[in-house]
Amino acid sequence: MVERNEENAIVAHGTMLMTRLSAMKEVGDWTTYTIVEDSELGLRLFEAGYTAHYTNRRYGWGLLPDTVEAFRTQRHRWAYGAIQILKKHWRHFLPSSPTLTRYQKYHFVAGWFFWLSDAFGALTAFLNIFWVPFIIFVGVTIPTLPLTLPILVAFLVNILHAFILYRTRVKMTIKETMLSAIASMSLQLVIFKAVYDGFVKDGLPFKRTEKGGNTKKTSTNPIKYEMILAALLTISFLALYFTNYTRITEIYVFSFTLLVQSIPYYSAIVLRWIELNSAKKKLVA
Repeated sequence: MVERNEENAIVAHGTMLMTRLSAMKEVGDWTTYTIVEDSELGLRLFEAGYTAHYTNRRYGWGLLPDTVEAFRTQRHRWAYGAIQILKKHWRHFLPSSPTLTRYQKYHFVAGWFFWLSDAFGALTAFLNIFWVPFIIFVGVTIPTLPLTLPILVAFLVNILHAFILYRTRVKMTIKETMLSAIASMSLQLVIFKAVYDGFVKDGLPFKRTEKGGNTKKTSTNPIKYEMILAALLTISFLALYFTNYTRITEIYVFSFTLLVQSIPYYSAIVLRWIELNSAKKKLVA
């Protein structure tokens, strides 16, 4: 946010946001086509030539989602809304468009890229699982570069990005940084669904994030699909590793890639375990 402030490219957030009423009315007030109307309003203000400012002075405190399910609902809304905005405003991001500066275009697109990269990670996991039987039973050649290298590089970059930023800018401990990385990675499948929904579905309802300790208990398991994917990726890794009788290096690399791809889904399991364990401790107390 500090960097974006220097380049007049703040991505507006509803919490602690103050806007000039005359400017808001000039650009058409709140819109109803998107469920992230705060960010969309900020973008329209930039398109109209207005300036935004950010200050790191704290004016209030926010609440975190109560549960893993609420956390996932919140991030689905954010990612889904980002795709809604992208679909509506994509012409403003073309190089020839004069309504936004190149810095504004860059920061909005860079912010959306994290949603798209998570969705791409889940998509490649599906494709790689589908590819495994052909390797084992048909003996087809593995397209090593497209199915391994981008995945491994993206994973490494994301881990380094999280550790460097949290350690240097937020002054987190190693444990806190690890937990933050787990929480972030646990959302991959949710983000994939949100991006998919954003491109193919319009008008999904706004789902309020449960906060403040009043969340109703549900009997459903919010991470059941992550558990299935974690199992499938692990089984695929073991199957490839132990059936590689000819010791082909590419197959070992591909199997290791499958194991790396299972980490976000195991992260969701760990996060759910932490939640359930915390609830048990409260009951005992």
